[in-house]
Amino acid sequence: MPGDVGTRGDYLVELRHVAAAQPTATAVIGEGRHTTYGELIAEIDRRAERLAAAGLQRGDRVALVAENSSMFLVSALAVWTAGGVLVTIYPSTGREDLLYTLHNADPVLVLVDSGTAGAVRAAAEELPAALIDGADFDPPSVRTGTMQNPTDLREPVSLICYSSGTTSRPKAIMLSQAALYNGARTYADIWRLTPADRTIVCLPMAWLYGLDSTSMATLLVGGTVIALRRARPDLLVEAIRNDGATFLPGVTTVFAKLVDHLERSSDRPDLSSLRLAVSGGEPRNEAAFQRFTELVGRPVHDTFCASECFPLITYDPVVDPYPVPGSAGRLVPRSELRIVDPDGNEVPVGEAGEAFSRGPGLMLGYWRDEEESAKVLTPDGWYRTRDLVRMDEDGFVYVVGRLSDMIIRGGSNVSPAEVERALREDPDIRDATVVGLPDSVYGQAVAAAVVIKRGATFDPDHIRRELGERLATYKVPTRLVRVDRLPNNATTGKVDRRAVAALVSREGNPD
Repeated sequence: MPGDVGTRGDYLVELRHVAAAQPTATAVIGEGRHTTYGELIAEIDRRAERLAAAGLQRGDRVALVAENSSMFLVSALAVWTAGGVLVTIYPSTGREDLLYTLHNADPVLVLVDSGTAGAVRAAAEELPAALIDGADFDPPSVRTGTMQNPTDLREPVSLICYSSGTTSRPKAIMLSQAALYNGARTYADIWRLTPADRTIVCLPMAWLYGLDSTSMATLLVGGTVIALRRARPDLLVEAIRNDGATFLPGVTTVFAKLVDHLERSSDRPDLSSLRLAVSGGEPRNEAAFQRFTELVGRPVHDTFCASECFPLITYDPVVDPYPVPGSAGRLVPRSELRIVDPDGNEVPVGEAGEAFSRGPGLMLGYWRDEEESAKVLTPDGWYRTRDLVRMDEDGFVYVVGRLSDMIIRGGSNVSPAEVERALREDPDIRDATVVGLPDSVYGQAVAAAVVIKRGATFDPDHIRRELGERLATYKVPTRLVRVDRLPNNATTGKVDRRAVAALVSREGNPD
């Protein structure tokens, strides 16, 4: 493992050192062009000046709602260069959540691309917006009178990222610049990234996995980011074969789909440039990973953490060139892990318990939600992950399950409460319960048992179309089953979700 480093380095300063040492090296490949490090820094500075001219003050929040691109990275880094706080929102966010997040963040400006501009303007037309992918970057004057950032944080907030959690609304995770630097530095070190690496970033850059863990980590060492807007297997193959990609980070679904694509292809593309593949964000699919290894010649390593406290668990491909089946890897440097029972006592080695984590990547708290922050952050600085894990004698960590009912589909969190609320808004539905079922491609499928009102018609296609107007596509149930009543727990009177899952699995079939 490379030598330990401090955690309070200035990411922007180090990026400039990298650019000064190799100004003509390619920093980003995207939108049909190669952007050099010299060009990257020049455009960051130009945009930072434009933001300042528009009235951006230190600490002002700037929301970024856009697809992956070189301009996403440039704009994000420009906000920080200008002293602003970056707020990332998924471009696929449904209408109601988009409205909620934009007003919750209360930004002085919203940065959009041509694909998200319409949705943002429809959700919050009073917010000034600027295109990041237009002919020129010319932001309008920023808003004034927005709420102040918290003053009682241990460090100033640098990033607010919205990520669906255990509540029905997206959680707003506040992170410091030190946390972001530590994440990029640690992943760059433990994954052995070098200037020769070319990293495919098909993960949303609005997600820490796509922004900090992969894109920023790659740029920190002088490598090349290959920005893809979609994780389509044909695009991945093209990036490996034509652009010489060396590193493919993704969620399990990405690898399952790529394996299926390769098996269906009439030829076998040359993918020999790939040296590292890392999966994270959802449970491992060992069968698909084994087939990937057979087809590509490289194993799929793993990474596990939460955006609230990262990094935590992953593999060093030199120390552990072959992942242990079922394991997410080992604890990374500078992070700590406790595995505890319901009473808070550490469990013996090999036994499962809830994972508590802490380190320099610990969040500052949830934006505008002190109550939820207090629930997950202990007084002595540990984050309650609500994940059940176990560790073996060699330090390998296995994710056993989740304490919550959260569904993870293709690496994206789906709150059952949110989908249930949307289902109940249908005039023909009296009640509904949403559960996750195993899915060989996406990890989990979103399934729903619905109680239809007397005299109403059960039309699954119509229900999905209506849901699609209010929810992101991945949140819409792929399996809908009509029931006369929802099974209840005889003791608590609550809906028995296990019974619902068994019922839906037995009676429902994917459409």
